[in-house]
Amino acid sequence: MRRIEIVRRPTPAERDRHVAFVDELTGELGGRPLSDHLWLDLLAGGEDGHVAVVVLEPGTPDRVLALAQVSAANEGSVLELVARPAIASAVGLDAVDTALDTVARSGGGRLTWWIDLHGDADDDAIRALAAQHDLRPARALHEMRRPLPHPDHATISTRSFVPGVDDDAWLAVNNRAFAEHGEQGGWTRDTLALRLAEPWFDPDGFRIHEIDGTIAAFCWTKIHRELTPPIGEIYVIAVDPSAHGRGLGRQLTLAGLDAISERGIGIANLYVDAANTAAVRLYDGLGFTIHRTRTAFSGTLGAP
Repeated sequence: MRRIEIVRRPTPAERDRHVAFVDELTGELGGRPLSDHLWLDLLAGGEDGHVAVVVLEPGTPDRVLALAQVSAANEGSVLELVARPAIASAVGLDAVDTALDTVARSGGGRLTWWIDLHGDADDDAIRALAAQHDLRPARALHEMRRPLPHPDHATISTRSFVPGVDDDAWLAVNNRAFAEHGEQGGWTRDTLALRLAEPWFDPDGFRIHEIDGTIAAFCWTKIHRELTPPIGEIYVIAVDPSAHGRGLGRQLTLAGLDAISERGIGIANLYVDAANTAAVRLYDGLGFTIHRTRTAFSGTLGAP
């Protein structure tokens, strides 16, 4: 019989077990099945609000079959599921159900569950479980891809991000640009520092555009060398609200694609909210096509 563990403050051994599981599936699936926000929380050992529901194989306590992880976010919490492809979907959904119950019993609050829908019978079970916990479809996130190099190139000047010098100015622009965004908004120095410490960070792939000596827009790229073939991601891109209307979104995207191409990468990807029709239109015009779509179910757990 499967064993389910609920882990709030992972021991070093538990943390290593969960990290190894995600790393193993990254190799199998061709991409990390956990978003950066939850991945960094896992690496840090679980901040306040962390809940990990782990399904273990009978008789082998170190072999994880599924992991449902909850991490605190800018507004509420975020839940994601990582599961071995060969296991029944019901096993993963049991872990999600347990995680949702655990959060509800621990005070509840706003929660968003991100998961891929594939247009098959499993979608009905996912929607039924979400509805059971009063979670409703709230957002859809497209992953878009295109081959490189791009025939067009940026025609504006950009420079590399300088850690320790640009931090505060960049945070101010980021937080203004993403004021209504649950994951990207409200960043602090600590939030930024976690990403700058990641082994993939490259300041030359973090392009900054200035107007009159002040950061007006940026494009931060990330190379996924753990994938075969490697993929270059437009990781975060934004224009300060005061600089809207100047065509900087397209120019900064091209600057990011140039930076990715210069590193010998032949595929670029990015993630964009499906409801952001202007951004989807921009990326479509740059030759990106939708590779997959993730769905967010949101609601308030533990509400009377």
